Amino acid sequence: MSVEGGIKFVRKPTGTNKYIAKIKPVIRNTKLSQLKIDDIAKYMDISKVTLYKYFSSKDEIIQQVVEYFISFLQEVDAVVQDDSVSFVDRFQQTFLQSLISVIYISDVFLQDLKEFYPHLFENLAIAQKNRNQNLQAFFESGMEQNIFNRMNAVLSMVQDDAVLRRIMEPSFSIQYDVTLKQAILDFYSMKKYQWLTPEYLHSTDDSFVAKRVSEILQTIS
Repeated sequence: MSVEGGIKFVRKPTGTNKYIAKIKPVIRNTKLSQLKIDDIAKYMDISKVTLYKYFSSKDEIIQQVVEYFISFLQEVDAVVQDDSVSFVDRFQQTFLQSLISVIYISDVFLQDLKEFYPHLFENLAIAQKNRNQNLQAFFESGMEQNIFNRMNAVLSMVQDDAVLRRIMEPSFSIQYDVTLKQAILDFYSMKKYQWLTPEYLHSTDDSFVAKRVSEILQTIS
């Protein structure tokens, strides 16, 4: 395991991990169908000969990218189910996880995956569905213990995905004259006020979130 944005991120225990990590920022905004092996090798900072030592084809690279994302979503499950961590800490972690998911599992990536690799799209969709179910159970448990305010957990998760995806659009910061980091932190503050009951709301340390957001954004700068 490694840590990305303060969150454990499982990766396949092979030498391909560092190359998958290098291609991740590229496929956020570039259609898979438009990437040629020569392009991929360039972004991975290796020769085409070296690339073929690790990957047999472009299809295998895309498969490993999807497995990489699925592993991350499974780590999300592990975080929300860890009762040794406080609800507030897990709430912060789930927000950061949602941010990472939106950044790397972008609309461009999902649309291209659905069109050209429907079986991989289905596998990823199942992992996303499982994540959402576990998040829903986590929030409902927190509501039962009066740590979270009573609200519709599913609609809150839909809100997270929609708003974070809009914030990540390049035009957002220009249109609303706000930095990307500040927009994300302001949205986190909104979510905190939505979810946390007064007892927990005013005792939350947000410095961790601010630091991790900065680190996450540095990976795509």
